[in-house]
Amino acid sequence: MDHGHVTLYIATSVDGYIADEDGGVDWLDEFQSEEGEETGEFTEFLENVDCLVMGATTYEQVLGFGEWPYGEKPTYVFAHRELSPATTSVEFVDNDVASLSNELKEQYEHIWLVGGADLAQSFLREREIDDLRLFFIPTLLGEGIRLFSGEYSRQRLRLLTTDAATSGIVEHHYEITD
Repeated sequence: MDHGHVTLYIATSVDGYIADEDGGVDWLDEFQSEEGEETGEFTEFLENVDCLVMGATTYEQVLGFGEWPYGEKPTYVFAHRELSPATTSVEFVDNDVASLSNELKEQYEHIWLVGGADLAQSFLREREIDDLRLFFIPTLLGEGIRLFSGEYSRQRLRLLTTDAATSGIVEHHYEITD
């Protein structure tokens, strides 16, 4: 197997927020409940993912949605506090981002960086994201948790595809070229 790659696959408001000021994502509900293009694409994406990486807050948020949605896919959760695993496939880590990313890229072909913003920014800072699949939700939040902020160096992106759904969601798929 060649070296694996990390994809940040995430929804953001048009003004760049992944959650409201309280960390909530209920503003996504009306778009997630629609059947159609988005659901099929996500299912196909998830089927091609070998493992997931997320932060502790994202993990707790996913647990709050009900049943663990990722089955037995290996899931690595960056956590600085004690948490309970949703399944035996969930592992809590407190490594540095670059070390864990390199380790995972040796084991897995396709790694999904689920979120949140702080973890995504850490991966960007370490240049450990290979491609971005950004889903722009036709909503302006005005404030909340920004996807891109913080300290990371300039990185050049190459647009691979742009797709627009009837719901108004627009996906931009970028490859990070440097």
